[in-house]
Amino acid sequence: MSTQYSRLYEDDHGDAPSEATPVLPHTLITGTLDFRADEDVFSFTAQAQRYYRFDCVVDSPATGWVFYYYNAQQVPSGTAVVFDPPGHGLYFKARATETAYVSIRSPMPEIVGPYSCQITELGMDDHADTATSASAWAPGNVATGTIEYGIDTDVFSLPLQRGAFYRVRCESAVPNECQVRVTSPVGTITPPGMPTQTASFNAIHSGTYLVEVTMNWTSTPVLQTAYTLHLDLLETDDHADTLEHATALTPSSTSFTGKLSGALDQDVFTFTATQGRVYRFACDVLQGRTSGPSLLLRNAGGTIVDGSSSSQNRGTTVSVETPVTGAYFVELSHGSYDGPYSCALEDLGFDDHGDSAMAATPVSLPTVLTGHLETRADVDAFAFEVQAGRIYHFERTSSTASSILLQLRNAQGQLVQTGGYGALIYEAPESAVYTFEVRLDSSTREPGTFVIQAVDRGPDDHGNTPASATLLVPGQPASGWRHRSEDKDVFVFQAQEQTLYQLYCTGCEVTLESPTGWVRRLHLANPARIFIDPLSTGPIYVTVNQGFTYEVLLEIVGVDDHGDDVGHATPITYPLRLMGMLESLHDVDVFAVALPAGQPRRTNSPGSPQAIQVLDPTGQPVPIDFSGGFTPQVSGVHHLLMRLDGGPHLAVPYQLILD
Repeated sequence: MSTQYSRLYEDDHGDAPSEATPVLPHTLITGTLDFRADEDVFSFTAQAQRYYRFDCVVDSPATGWVFYYYNAQQVPSGTAVVFDPPGHGLYFKARATETAYVSIRSPMPEIVGPYSCQITELGMDDHADTATSASAWAPGNVATGTIEYGIDTDVFSLPLQRGAFYRVRCESAVPNECQVRVTSPVGTITPPGMPTQTASFNAIHSGTYLVEVTMNWTSTPVLQTAYTLHLDLLETDDHADTLEHATALTPSSTSFTGKLSGALDQDVFTFTATQGRVYRFACDVLQGRTSGPSLLLRNAGGTIVDGSSSSQNRGTTVSVETPVTGAYFVELSHGSYDGPYSCALEDLGFDDHGDSAMAATPVSLPTVLTGHLETRADVDAFAFEVQAGRIYHFERTSSTASSILLQLRNAQGQLVQTGGYGALIYEAPESAVYTFEVRLDSSTREPGTFVIQAVDRGPDDHGNTPASATLLVPGQPASGWRHRSEDKDVFVFQAQEQTLYQLYCTGCEVTLESPTGWVRRLHLANPARIFIDPLSTGPIYVTVNQGFTYEVLLEIVGVDDHGDDVGHATPITYPLRLMGMLESLHDVDVFAVALPAGQPRRTNSPGSPQAIQVLDPTGQPVPIDFSGGFTPQVSGVHHLLMRLDGGPHLAVPYQLILD
């Protein structure tokens, strides 16, 4: 203390339970809080199952004094703050006959001074708060009790046999409605969650169920609220909910029925499986329903080996190919399903095809592969010989299994090709024994049967380069099959200058190339119809690079009536009236005529969208006026060029006049 103070205080009561002052209930306790944070602690012998109140009278101001209650282990178990006007004091209950502690404390410096307190015994709790001292409640009787204080909890022990659905109802005076919570013999809360006025549950274990009664939240510590407990039998459970009490089944094609009583229910079945055999448990969609119950399949160790959730308009199925002889369990649960069900346990026998290359079924192509994917993990494997350079095609033609995945493995077991959408095509780079696998994809994975056409398509039907191109003969259709996206089928025909062609490609797209230069063509329609007007004699290569199965047809549609360049010009004289045809937008008709210098001439093509150009002997353009008139400046052979100036793409007739 500072030297300015001449007086030192000696604390009248200890500040911790270990220094507590012994007192008796109903006896006045006095003392003084000398300074801020001073706490005076008192001890007394509390009697089991009895309620107590600790309250004090203090000098003004009263706001802010704090009461504490410590149990026999000297752990704080209750707190109350005294307000002005004074509150209700500190209420607590002794769970056993033991030394208990109470204290008063000042948290603020201005609240100091004398006090007088008292511990008051309020009476005995009618029902214990713990499971070890729970009050017995026999089914068929009504249990009664009183929640004396807001901190009260009454616990009842209720012996029940498994196999029925119950509801516990608690009735009390309004507004303080009583709340109940039920704990099973294995310690689970049924149903889980916060306490409610009623609790419905499924008694899946035989034994003692604990029912806890509390009051809805209240700020009033003293209640003295009476209540009654009722136990209602809702219905019996047709099948047990646990593995140890599962209903035993014998495999049969005949279905059996049962009922799921809402989210509380789970029906469990068991069967003994023989090593290597396949078992399927399937539930139908009943009339008036949209799905079947959810299923889980467990082995003897409780590990889940398969599951099936309810789905719109589809039954549920679990299956297993058993690695060892032993017990298996099937759990039917609520999910979105509530009500009756119809299910069957079937022994499907042994797996129809092995799951790996070692156990694969040997086949020769062509053939039809049939099988049954009995489980979601099942793989049906087939072994066959491949030859280098040959193409193998597998295509599903029908199935009841969903989302089938096709896989091909080489002789070393490496995955070389995967086929989605039920088809697989492979060109073998070697001669060896390969394994073809059929399995369920990872999406819906519903077991079922399949039928797959397996064909050896032989070598590639057409070469992929100009050097290996297939000869395309006019008038003779050629069919093809692109077995993969990288496959390019190449055809060739010997184009003749002045000859006009049309190329049809049904189910494909093509590109045209020629070593002599650009291929003049017009794409006229889809499927592809292409008009070809060669500039010169030479090969034209047709490459099919889009499509699957297709047909190509080349036709000769005519001969160009006049040459397209000065080297193939048609000689003419004047005066001249000549009828001709421009066969395509690319066509140019060239004429040669000897003209003297200085003599005016006129050329035109009345009534048609042609453009006329005149070249002098040196190849330079000669100016033409709007009426077609021109005057040669050099004597010699001039060339007249006719070409389309707009208009249609094909077959435009014209009249050429030169005078």
